[in-house]
Amino acid sequence: MRFTSTGRLVAAASTAVLLLGGAVTSAQAAAPGPVLYSIDFSNPQERDDNDLPEPYGRVFLQAPWGQQTALWEHPDVDINTPTLARYPDSGPYELRYADHLVTEVCAFVGEDDTGINVDDVLADGCVPVDGPGSYTVRGADGSVTVNLYDV
Repeated sequence: MRFTSTGRLVAAASTAVLLLGGAVTSAQAAAPGPVLYSIDFSNPQERDDNDLPEPYGRVFLQAPWGQQTALWEHPDVDINTPTLARYPDSGPYELRYADHLVTEVCAFVGEDDTGINVDDVLADGCVPVDGPGSYTVRGADGSVTVNLYDV
């Protein structure tokens, strides 16, 4: 009797994972809950008054089925895009709640160079998440590193 119940439970769990879009193991995904994080923006070619980037775009966590939780967003406001090397700039970390599994961190971030030359691309894509740690998404001209302290 015990063997049959366990077998049914395993079959039900396997079916649920397949319906979610593939085999997701606990090593590949963080469970829903609070996320403590910080973000570092890097543009090695920045050569203006303070040598700090003026990032715009979006950084988010993603579930295997595409659901997203935004970690940082800013529009490109040309000459008024603020300088920001790290987010948050006034504390060690920020807190968000992800109500889904987290399997990727994604960053699509540009860097404003209005009036100087063409905008730079700091990050353009996603990288897999397997728990707390630093995850760097690269672009043609720099990178964005998301530091996950608790996920």
